[in-house]
Amino acid sequence: ALGEPKSKNELDRLYEALARAEPKTAVGIERNIVRLWELSGSVSVDFLYKNGDDALEAKDFKAAADHFSAVIEFAPDFAMGWYGRSRAYANLGYYGPALADLEQTLELDPQNFFAILELGQLFQKLGRLGLALTAYDQALNVHPHFLAALELKKAMKTYLQDKNI
Repeated sequence: ALGEPKSKNELDRLYEALARAEPKTAVGIERNIVRLWELSGSVSVDFLYKNGDDALEAKDFKAAADHFSAVIEFAPDFAMGWYGRSRAYANLGYYGPALADLEQTLELDPQNFFAILELGQLFQKLGRLGLALTAYDQALNVHPHFLAALELKKAMKTYLQDKNI
């Protein structure tokens, strides 16, 4: 879309600021990043994306996967469509397709800390704890104050320490 280079530059600037931010300012920067993530450049695609997001929240994972598949069909370069479908697939237990969609998300936006976190959670579900920990660390490299990643990493380290006793 026409607005992509401007929003890409803005996103890069926000990622740089996030990596250096204090905890109090990180929250606002994260909110601005998420706002940019969710703008596809098309009102129709944004509508489909919102329907997918609403279906995820309602725990209708099949409908969510269908909505996000439509998003991907119309806007294959919109990373959040892939991310949304990966979440729906993971909740349906389709871990292979979920991993493939996360890979596509991160190819389009390598610093998408939500997708990196989701990757870690999938690795954890699959018993690949080392890879999960690496993913949590990678999410924290992008967003050092990312509460979900901090909590998951701490829980994982505690689990691994208890296991090794």
